[in-house]
Amino acid sequence: MKSLFPVLALLVFFGFHIGIYFLFIKRIVKPKIPLRILKYFLVFNFFGVVLYFFGRYVMDLPQSVYFLASLSIGVGFVLFVVMLLYQVLLLFLYLIGILFPKFSQERRGFFQNALNLTSGVFALGYLGVGLVEGRLVPIVEKVKISLNGLKGKITAVQISDLHIGGLIEENVVAAVVKQVNALKPDFIVLTGDIIDAEVSRVPKAIDALAKLQAPLGVYFILGNHEYFHGIASLLEVLKDKGIIVLENACVLLEKGEAKLNLAGVYDLFGRRINALEPDLEQALQKRIPTYPLVLLAHQPKFAFEVKESHDVNLILSGHTHGGQIFPFSLFVKFDQPYLKGLYQHSRTTQIYVNRGTGFWGPPMRILSRAEITSFEFVGV
Repeated sequence: MKSLFPVLALLVFFGFHIGIYFLFIKRIVKPKIPLRILKYFLVFNFFGVVLYFFGRYVMDLPQSVYFLASLSIGVGFVLFVVMLLYQVLLLFLYLIGILFPKFSQERRGFFQNALNLTSGVFALGYLGVGLVEGRLVPIVEKVKISLNGLKGKITAVQISDLHIGGLIEENVVAAVVKQVNALKPDFIVLTGDIIDAEVSRVPKAIDALAKLQAPLGVYFILGNHEYFHGIASLLEVLKDKGIIVLENACVLLEKGEAKLNLAGVYDLFGRRINALEPDLEQALQKRIPTYPLVLLAHQPKFAFEVKESHDVNLILSGHTHGGQIFPFSLFVKFDQPYLKGLYQHSRTTQIYVNRGTGFWGPPMRILSRAEITSFEFVGV
């Protein structure tokens, strides 16, 4: 499965680049020399995508090379989106020509040239905005949630989808840890896709992550990306560092009169490989029914497996990155029911979806800034 994902991704990006050239670049650039330059740029950009996956899954690359390779992912996606928008506007101009035959060829040519120029400028601006937002420090989202049956107050911080590895190294992790510890939560949850590399390749980043501090503990669940990178050794290292891994398990957290059950399940990806599969019934075996229950599940769609009879008060998830680069969020909605923020899933269950504390692929975000979530849980 680890080897299949890069191959499928490369096929998708190959298709992107073919479409970008024939349906966008070749139509807006007429002079031969600029067209040839842009053609070679797209070829090199695709090889940058290849290099990115090579560096992600095969061997380490120098940081500067890896950064440029990761940008190729963003360039490919952004140009593909601009190409789609360009085609829609071209169709609009074509329909105007049919509906209004008196609309002169000269005017259509003017609007066509204006569209060509605007599309190029928009693509550059789109990339620039994405790079700026992608490098901003995570914003702290403060969320107050009432839990039925909770006495007193208890606080937590959620980190998700940090994707340690590649461009997310020790310095980035240390900065996130500093932000989180400054919030002084009672407990911390890491809701999957925290580590996206072989654990032996990121020892300093893991050491930095282990400096998270909370009196009631730091809790971790698997995301789909952890399955790609020697999961057994990863879990062993995390446990040695004092991070509590919830493997279809439940613990009771107590702060004075405030008590709640915290449960966590394996990721749904485990069912694809028939190993480390999520089992909600097993996870809830040791729950104490008189206290509220918070469930950690990496993918929001796991909420569909939670019935009212399970009496889950709140699900904390990640996975979606909030779409990361708009309008990718529109595609995420085809796979996940919830994108970002707080939702009322059922009469008894709420779900909060973290937008991700890091990023996957290019160091870019558009309309989905990286997030650290600070929760205040109170009784109803």
